[in-house]
Amino acid sequence: MENERPPQRAAGLSGIPALLAELGVDPGRAFEGLSFAPGDLTPDAMLPFGEAMQLLANCERLTGLEHFGVMLGARHEHLSLGFIGEVMDVAPTLGEAIRDYVRVQIGLSRGAAVYSYPIGDDVTFGFGIYARHHPGVKQAYGFTMAVASNIVRALTGGRSNPGEVLLCHRFPANPGAFQRFLKAKPLFDQHQSCVIFPRRDLQVANPRADRARYKALSAQLDARIRPGGATSSALVLHKMKPILMQGEYSLEAVASRLDLHPRTLNRRLLDDGTSFAAIRDEVRFRLAQELLALTDLPIGDVAAALSFSSHGNFVRAFRRWAQATPTEWRARAEESGLRPGDFGNQKRV
Repeated sequence: MENERPPQRAAGLSGIPALLAELGVDPGRAFEGLSFAPGDLTPDAMLPFGEAMQLLANCERLTGLEHFGVMLGARHEHLSLGFIGEVMDVAPTLGEAIRDYVRVQIGLSRGAAVYSYPIGDDVTFGFGIYARHHPGVKQAYGFTMAVASNIVRALTGGRSNPGEVLLCHRFPANPGAFQRFLKAKPLFDQHQSCVIFPRRDLQVANPRADRARYKALSAQLDARIRPGGATSSALVLHKMKPILMQGEYSLEAVASRLDLHPRTLNRRLLDDGTSFAAIRDEVRFRLAQELLALTDLPIGDVAAALSFSSHGNFVRAFRRWAQATPTEWRARAEESGLRPGDFGNQKRV
């Protein structure tokens, strides 16, 4: 893959030391074994993605709170995102703010993608991890979904509220805590993590909109966050999970999202030393491992979530990747206590 130590902007994770202290935990304990200390965790700090996930796992272990991530995320919204948050803050509508965030988010993280797409009369605002998996991903999903819920409320002046929040992990011991911090109905054991709200709310005017300031900040956006610095393989990797969620996984579909001709994209990927098929298979494998380890979804639902045409095709592909069937792999994971960080190359669902 392009980068096995992808960077992640700290943003709202910078609030971890303060929250740990409030909960009576010495913040320094959560940073043991990491390459950065509590004092390094500023909003603009760029962290190795895996270590950011390990930090969240450490926080869950030290506090004993499955809902640590949503508790942390409930304290943040778009202004925690830095410069893109400033742009979103004065965007004319919620839809334009989300569009801008999705467009440049690759400049903030090379381990996970923010996305939005319609589902009938509703729309998703989601977060999908595609980096090699680590402990703490469950907390990351809770954190990001709490932030996303707050963004929707803040940028509509409370006129839009997510009706449901999908979470890509098993039912927690205390689901009520999730509902309290998300301020919406959580649905667990899902194939993706996203907030869902009425599609029409994308057109809701932002009460803090300032068109002149929005135009000026938008002109600076790409230069400040630099999404254009990513290679073609990184761009495809970043787009792949949300595209799989929509059942659109062809070279042509991805090239269209990148405003490229398929032959041009294919040539650029070859120049990067990879291919579209290789990236698609690697992302599918990693997502399959995540769903098998974190959820109790039936194998057929996992296959459908990854846009396989049939249960059998998924099983054959997974056996090729892992030298085991999905059922065998899940059973071994459960028996050994395998967590997402141990992964190697080995009802709204």
